[in-house]
Amino acid sequence: MKVIYVDDELPARMNFRLTAEPLDCVNSLLLFDGAQAVLDWARENTADVAFLDLELGGGVGGLELARMLQQVSPATSVVFITAYSQHALEAFGVGAIGYVLKPYTREDIRRELAKAARIRPPQSYRVRIQTIPTFRVEVDGAVLHLSGSKASELLALLVDRAGAGVSSGEAIACLWPDRPRDRNTGALMRMTAKRLMDSLREVGAAQIVGMSNREKWIVREQVDCDLYRILDGEPQAVRRYAGEYLREYSWAEDTNAHLARITGWYGRMDGQEDTHDRP
Repeated sequence: MKVIYVDDELPARMNFRLTAEPLDCVNSLLLFDGAQAVLDWARENTADVAFLDLELGGGVGGLELARMLQQVSPATSVVFITAYSQHALEAFGVGAIGYVLKPYTREDIRRELAKAARIRPPQSYRVRIQTIPTFRVEVDGAVLHLSGSKASELLALLVDRAGAGVSSGEAIACLWPDRPRDRNTGALMRMTAKRLMDSLREVGAAQIVGMSNREKWIVREQVDCDLYRILDGEPQAVRRYAGEYLREYSWAEDTNAHLARITGWYGRMDGQEDTHDRP
């Protein structure tokens, strides 16, 4: 699960990290020191659970932040952390699924995450991405036609990195391997990224790409992708892999080799060859 925690005090944030990050169910943990930072993040990303300090300083309290966060990201479950049990009714009054009293334990956090997992509705994906054997993107069931082949390749590269950040330099090396990294190539990269984001905004799907000043990444929780289902070990997705992955892009060869190993594709091929060789 992707978890966020908001508290204006650094020791409290560090304590939450030490408590929650070792939990197996926590795939990603982000810490924020105030309302504006987390709301800016939530406009482009989605968390499964947000733990909010009720006594949050900075002008926007925990209750108000919960209301604002649920408007921006209604799929996010809210859990309050407080030192005062009398705030419980207020917490449930803004749609929180629970509250944790300080000082809390790892088991307290685990319990709230388990509760969120039980009540979370099944994900309905607007964006579906195919990487096997070739690249194809659908939004609400319609094929997405991106402006330019390089914009499509950039999105494929972000998908391939599975949530890891991709810098402009890394993208240039993959998309234009024969060109020097100079001002002209940098301008070409910026134009390609703009075309990609403009195309996604036109269909209301810009949230699938996260951005910082230096990197871009795919927001895995926002897409249904055959690659990620294979990486998660879904048996049906594993069986569908037949030795080809993003075959139109040479930079995808390393990932294809990795998929062949983890799915046992080489072994399956050997078995087929043995069968065919029998008299």
